[in-house]
Amino acid sequence: MTGPTDPGTRLLDGLEDLVRRHRALRTEDSEGLHVELITAEVAQHLAVARTALRRRTPAA
Repeated sequence: MTGPTDPGTRLLDGLEDLVRRHRALRTEDSEGLHVELITAEVAQHLAVARTALRRRTPAA
C-alpha cells in the first residue's frame, strides 16, 4: 500500500475520502444500506489505525 505511513494521517485521509463518497452517493432511496456501508467503512479505518498504533507503541 502506498501513501502516508503515519496511522493518524491514514485514518484522517480515509475518513475524509469516506465523507466525499458519502456525499456523492446520498439519495433518499438508499438511506438504510448507505448508513450500513458508512458504518462498516469507519469501523475498518479505525481498526487499521488502532492496529498500526499498537505496532508503533513499545511494550511497557
